[in-house]
Amino acid sequence: MMKDRQIRKKRKKIVRFPGGLHPNIGTVTFSFIAVYIAFNIYSYLTAVHISHYEVEQGTIEVNTSYTGLIIRKETVINASQSGRLDYYLKDNTKAGNGTLVCSIDENGNVSERLNEQTDSSAVLSEDNLSDIQNSIQDYLSTYQDGSFYSTYNFKSDLSGKLMEAMNLSALNAIADYTDYAKDNQTFHLYRAAEPGIVAYYTDGLENVTVDTIINDYFDQSKYPKSSLKTEGKVESGQPVYKLITDESWQIVVPIEESMKRELQDGEVVQIKFKEDNMTAWANYVMEQKNGQDYLILTLQNSMIRYAYERYIDINIMLDQQTGLKIPNSAITTKSFELVPKSYFTQGNGTSNQTGLLVERRKDDGNYTEAEFVNVTVYYEDEKEELSYISQSDIKPGDLIVMPGSTQRYEVEKTAKLKGVYNINKGYAVFRLIDEIYHNDNYTIVDPATKYGIMLYDHIALDGGAVIEGQMISL
Repeated sequence: MMKDRQIRKKRKKIVRFPGGLHPNIGTVTFSFIAVYIAFNIYSYLTAVHISHYEVEQGTIEVNTSYTGLIIRKETVINASQSGRLDYYLKDNTKAGNGTLVCSIDENGNVSERLNEQTDSSAVLSEDNLSDIQNSIQDYLSTYQDGSFYSTYNFKSDLSGKLMEAMNLSALNAIADYTDYAKDNQTFHLYRAAEPGIVAYYTDGLENVTVDTIINDYFDQSKYPKSSLKTEGKVESGQPVYKLITDESWQIVVPIEESMKRELQDGEVVQIKFKEDNMTAWANYVMEQKNGQDYLILTLQNSMIRYAYERYIDINIMLDQQTGLKIPNSAITTKSFELVPKSYFTQGNGTSNQTGLLVERRKDDGNYTEAEFVNVTVYYEDEKEELSYISQSDIKPGDLIVMPGSTQRYEVEKTAKLKGVYNINKGYAVFRLIDEIYHNDNYTIVDPATKYGIMLYDHIALDGGAVIEGQMISL
């Protein structure tokens, strides 16, 4: 009976409410939900809506563009007579020793008959036809869709072969007449005195060597290139063609100090010719003349491809740079206070936070009692033993107390760091970058940078539009 009464008394203390909850509990829950909703609405309305970029692994090929001056072994051949000038070889063609290059007709009669013969009944020999057919087959067997530019070279080569074959055929057809003219010393044949490449232009730079280079040679506005095939007549003493007699050639490039540093430890470099995207390896040396540094590239082949040029646009192919790839628009700078690393200490009690004991400077010039301030370190200068601290944590004029000492350091030094704003957590946090290489659009940064960014981090695409701690809505 006693136990029953005790149970009934205990039951009387239990009060049930509709729904099974105390009315105050429902009020607290509703208030919490309201605050949560209000906070999220406030955060959404006050957060900056900004585009972001996901950090990725990337590579930038280090191509540096230059325009170089071509130096070759060239001999200009001048006319010994005046008269009509006819050519029998295509421009930029290899000529053997004794190959017929051109003729000069003093009275013009042979030249007229040559033109008539070419226009009327010039017939190609079987050897000429076979040579042209082989050229076409070689082109078709090596053609690639990505090398469309070679079509124009092929067209030029084929036209030259046809011109050469037809002119020689016409010359043979009137051999009796030409023999008569030669006997009368009015018709003169010009043959290559040694093997080489025939070119039909002059520019006054044929005798330039590496030792005689001057800065004026790189001013293309003053370049005096003159074609030798624009006139049908020539005067005695005027150039009729030139012969390039050595396959070894050089490209001289004015370079800046940064490129000089890049190449200072090497001897060979790969270059790409912009004209046709062909690449080649070249030996090089660097010399300074009249205060200008020059890169002198030496090549042993491919000279015939550019025999018609004095200036050539190239890319110097350096190593590919790999790391974290970010857009240049994301990069910004931030100012920091510099404090000695030796002043850092840990918080009181069980705290493991690292920070500084700071005496704040008051308006009246006095200082507050020292207080522990948890600070974020953004960068450490190991050489100077300085740490870079956010200006929101400490101000110029504040004093930092050396732990266990009366020694104090007044904050006054500031510096800027280059970095990006990480927005992974919905607010902006400055992160340091260590640049490896950049081009016009992107920068490669070191993925091992302390206090830096990591792969797949989200960063603000426009670094200049964000400030530290700003709420960001992605």
